[in-house]
Amino acid sequence: MKTTKLTASQKAVLKQAAKTGTLHTSELTLKGGARKKVLDSLTSKGFLIRMKKADTYDISPQGKAAIGLPIDDQPARKGKIRTGTKLHKVIELLSRPEGAEIHEIMRETGWQQHTVRGTLAGALKKRLGLTIESEKPEGKDRIYRITAGLEALFEGETA
Repeated sequence: MKTTKLTASQKAVLKQAAKTGTLHTSELTLKGGARKKVLDSLTSKGFLIRMKKADTYDISPQGKAAIGLPIDDQPARKGKIRTGTKLHKVIELLSRPEGAEIHEIMRETGWQQHTVRGTLAGALKKRLGLTIESEKPEGKDRIYRITAGLEALFEGETA
């Protein structure tokens, strides 16, 4: 394995990123060109990962190894959806045996009717591959249920 020598500034930045989790450039004591040079160098070597949010970086497993921190053997599991979101709430409602009506989902999420319908067709069916079936009991609103695909969505999660 090839070892890379780090400068004192690079080590300090990596240690700060490892300690805080996400590193914002305003937190660094380095200023101007020195800060840019250190961040560019660490990013090009794969030790830091530039985040979507401006001037924000995260430390990579290689960056942790470079400063002597243990690397997690198992990568962090990234689910297809985050828990606690409105989309997760919709999935919970639709996965119940009794299913959910559009108005019930609207009340729980604060979304409008067209947003709920778009979520059912776009996010749940197309993007996540869930099978959603509906039925219209006589005299009641249409009820939607997820009938297949949840296993793959929550694969690897413990109940």
